[in-house]
Amino acid sequence: MGLTFRKYEPGDEAAILDLFHKAFGSPLKAEFWRWRFLNNPFGEPMIDLAWDGSTLAAHYAVSPVVVDVHGEPRLSALSGTTMTHPQYRGQGLFPKLATSLYDRLKQSGYFMVWGFPNDQSHRGFVRDLGWQDICEIPMLHLEAPQGRGQVSGNVSEFTEFEQAFDDLWPRAKSGYQIAPRREGKFLRWRFHSDSGNRYRLLGCRERGEWLGYAAYKTYGTGLDLVDILVVPDTGADAQLLTALLDVCAKEGLKAINTWLPLRDPTHALLEKMGFRNSAPITYLGARSFAGNPSEVSDVRCWRYTMTDSDVF
Repeated sequence: MGLTFRKYEPGDEAAILDLFHKAFGSPLKAEFWRWRFLNNPFGEPMIDLAWDGSTLAAHYAVSPVVVDVHGEPRLSALSGTTMTHPQYRGQGLFPKLATSLYDRLKQSGYFMVWGFPNDQSHRGFVRDLGWQDICEIPMLHLEAPQGRGQVSGNVSEFTEFEQAFDDLWPRAKSGYQIAPRREGKFLRWRFHSDSGNRYRLLGCRERGEWLGYAAYKTYGTGLDLVDILVVPDTGADAQLLTALLDVCAKEGLKAINTWLPLRDPTHALLEKMGFRNSAPITYLGARSFAGNPSEVSDVRCWRYTMTDSDVF
């Protein structure tokens, strides 16, 4: 095909943004791209490109994410933007880029690559790239939420994750064997304004100690509960969810949507409140670069929320 395959170099940004527009028919903001890839605090950009002269034909990128694996922090790669120029589709460029990028990830000590393939790409990840299916994630949906009960005085809105949140993750991770870390550095990056969304934050604190938080954003006429993390058996989840219902009542929001694993302690509370499984259904998959490949495929090991996807 006469194409050149290479990793990202500074200055490729203009061609990448142009390719996004050609591939998806909508623009990608430069601020978002810099936030996701250049300003990621956990590692350098991991992007492979296919060029036909000066034309960018295809692109595949992952984002560094620190994941706790059996209690130890390991560097992983969150699979992200996959795109091919309309004139170069059907030529097998994505598997070529992914194979090259995965070799670099292994050489760089990454534990795994993982993510949320869509309906169009899922089959290729499993068939061509050695991914293991973990589960299908239903949307947990609450229709017409109403304010229920008095909002606790322990819950308040805040604007950024202060240093004290660094101590929350060890107390709140609930024994998951594979869990993307919610350390303060990650939270301050993930919910930064450059991410392209206006997130709002609620925290629950008792006697000066943070017991949990909820991060959410409005979407259409509803609310996406993007992340919730609480110290188990403190009642902080109930307090935060009551506060979210109050937000919906005051602002006329008609639904709440979220993700949460079935075995998470807060899942039962969501069921009690009336949350039910709904569409859309999202795939979760991974490919291990270290140890037994089946280690990453057991859904019972995983903690995830919407925060782990670049869609929300």
